[in-house]
Amino acid sequence: MPQKLATVAPPARPLAWASAWAARLLRAQQEPAAISLLHQALSALEPLSNFIVFEFALDHQPELIDCNYERDYMLEHMAQYRRGLYLLDPFWRTVVEGRAGLVRMEDIAPEDFRQSEYFQRHYQATGVVDELRYVVPLQPGRSVHVFVEREAPLPVFDAEELQRFGDVEPLVRAFIEAHFIWRDRQRLQATPPRPAFDLRVQIHAMQPGEITLRETDIIELMLKGHSAKSMSSALNIEEGTVTNHKRNIYAKIGIHSQAQLFDRFLRTLTSH
Repeated sequence: MPQKLATVAPPARPLAWASAWAARLLRAQQEPAAISLLHQALSALEPLSNFIVFEFALDHQPELIDCNYERDYMLEHMAQYRRGLYLLDPFWRTVVEGRAGLVRMEDIAPEDFRQSEYFQRHYQATGVVDELRYVVPLQPGRSVHVFVEREAPLPVFDAEELQRFGDVEPLVRAFIEAHFIWRDRQRLQATPPRPAFDLRVQIHAMQPGEITLRETDIIELMLKGHSAKSMSSALNIEEGTVTNHKRNIYAKIGIHSQAQLFDRFLRTLTSH
């Protein structure tokens, strides 16, 4: 595991800081190690635990671009995430919606996200206490996420720190856009990425021919951490109807809890 960074003093001359780093990033945008320079810049702004960059797209699995861990370790650690769990990540909405900017996990997660099996088994296990992402759309259905994370004992980001990371968002976005123009040219001859994982197809596969479209909706929202109230609102149905659907789903699949539902879903990932 990478060591925690020492406390970073805020730049005494923000304009000079931004200008100096902008110049360095501009010169490095067509270099393989350019993303590492962005890591240095953001770490110089505020203390971080983790820096991770993923490329997301609607038509293929997420691709790890850079991180502050050994690459093989990160690929193994994120294997299930890349196979399909990424579709349960609240940040996946930003890819679907083409959203851009600095986004905080706490601002977009569903109401019951912290009670979801995904959070408790995957996200919580990462040790992350706060997560920001710079979301940079490259084209419709494709975007780059720059993860800026903190683990304990570092605290969550405070208002001033959030403001500073927000202030440099235009610089991060412009750099990522320019760097990926270069990267795309470099990998034209590379092996194409693996096709995307279809969440709804795999939900149907839990009990082929028996799970209805509405039950698929319910299972998808359950896996993503929505409460019965949230599902009722999202699907425009009564909470009692949600409860009935959940009862029918459990009976069809032969399970008794959301934990068992999540286990069944995980088995669909390993069957690929």
